[in-house]
Amino acid sequence: MQITLSALDWVVCLVALLGSIFVGLWLAVRARSSENSAGFFLAGRTLTWPIIGASLFATNIGAEHLVGLSGDSYRYGLCAGTVELTTAICLGFAAAVLLPYYMKNKVFTIPEFLEKRYSPHARSVFSGLMLVICIMTKTAFTLYAGALVLHALTGWSIMTTVVALGGMVAVVTMIGGFTTVAYTDTIQTVIMLVGSGAMTLIGLHKVGGWNALCAAAPQAMHMMKPLDDPNYPFWGVIAGAVYGGIFYWGMDQVNVQRMLGGRDLRQARWGAMFATLLKLTPVFIFALPGVIALVLFPGGESKTTFVTLLNELLPSGMRGLLLASLLAAMISSLLAVMNSISTLVVRDFVLHFRPLTGERAQVAIGRLAILIGAVLGIGAAYLVYKTPDGLYKYLQTISVYLVMPITPAIAFGIMSRRVTLTGAGVSVLVGIALASIFVADQLMGVQAGQQVFPWLHHKMTLNYTYRGLWGTLIVTAALFITSAFTRKTDPAQLKMTTVDWHAKREAFEGIRDWRLQWGALSLVTVGLYYWIR
Repeated sequence: MQITLSALDWVVCLVALLGSIFVGLWLAVRARSSENSAGFFLAGRTLTWPIIGASLFATNIGAEHLVGLSGDSYRYGLCAGTVELTTAICLGFAAAVLLPYYMKNKVFTIPEFLEKRYSPHARSVFSGLMLVICIMTKTAFTLYAGALVLHALTGWSIMTTVVALGGMVAVVTMIGGFTTVAYTDTIQTVIMLVGSGAMTLIGLHKVGGWNALCAAAPQAMHMMKPLDDPNYPFWGVIAGAVYGGIFYWGMDQVNVQRMLGGRDLRQARWGAMFATLLKLTPVFIFALPGVIALVLFPGGESKTTFVTLLNELLPSGMRGLLLASLLAAMISSLLAVMNSISTLVVRDFVLHFRPLTGERAQVAIGRLAILIGAVLGIGAAYLVYKTPDGLYKYLQTISVYLVMPITPAIAFGIMSRRVTLTGAGVSVLVGIALASIFVADQLMGVQAGQQVFPWLHHKMTLNYTYRGLWGTLIVTAALFITSAFTRKTDPAQLKMTTVDWHAKREAFEGIRDWRLQWGALSLVTVGLYYWIR
């Protein structure tokens, strides 16, 4: 099934989408953001909280949210959106523990911070890993998944769409740098919220309101699935937020870079709280429409849910706005990744070998890195395209467990002065070994996996969320045990990179205090979980 678009739909889509890009470019040119490295990579560290929060939200939202969440909700119910409400845990931890030390050290990249906490070798290894993740998973997945969705919706050629999206995003990022990315994200966030929110409201009106929807599909309107649920075990998803979500929101260069571009720590923290507020909406504007479709159009295929909603529910013009929302989600994610690739290459590799590289040369090399990253990303997407059932599944599986070996070394490296370089190295190796076992089990299939790894096929070890939790606990144990018996880190090195638990706490600032905002958002999150439990 393909989307039916009128001339009005195309006009609305192109005006909304191209308008957001041109405004972002104009603001970047006006701010002369490409004149030096700080401007090109971090918008001159001038961003305020609304821009930071909206950019974090837009970076997070991809085609899988608009299309995948509605399809999964059609099939499994609102539990498909459980993870969307965990942001208060993840961004709250990042704002409280991690962000102050990133900002205090005025780093451009997370690997740069790891050099200060551990060693130059740690910086190079983690930066190299992040580049692989950015190109082989983030760029390739976003391009391929987006092109696949657009092919299903419009019939456009998959690889032609991949090349067009990759080329356009590379050019936009090369021209305006991070300033363009941040402001374009902000405008496109509004497009996504308005477009998807309108679809939810129209759908609720069609089914007769919230109560009527709950009465028509009672099983689909609950989130708290049992521990042994094969898809969305509630406590498994919450546990996953502890290790996967904290890495994603607090250590992944693509996301953290938005906060590093903040004017100061206060603006960065407010931006994180604003993003947390925005992340309360996906359950209602991306997942809920799937349940609405289940009531209005029963008996369909879950993978066609989004197209069905557009064709059957929305009037002409609104379909164009939803298509703009879909494209905006893909473009925002790609813009963020491209900018991070250039930052990692220049700050962690070029300046390491050529520390006297001038400002304009850094910007020029950053632009070249974007171009090369786009080409490599398109090439990786082509590999996925040629082997969709093999490489795509393999890379998807790898990415799920990739964060497990790294998260404890970074999080506890900031939280505890007892953690040593050797402990961090051993814990990462232990994590890689565990991740390899998990990936092998998942790829070999259920029957073979039960024979080779029977201990992974119990109620509390079968789902990937539980495996990640146990794996993280084992990695953490290896981190502290090894650290207890290895040479301690120089106290002078720890002063700027680890928490001083005896230091005086920040004065309370009333309603302007980010901690009050975090508390309020946490209460709202718990309330929402209880309401749709």
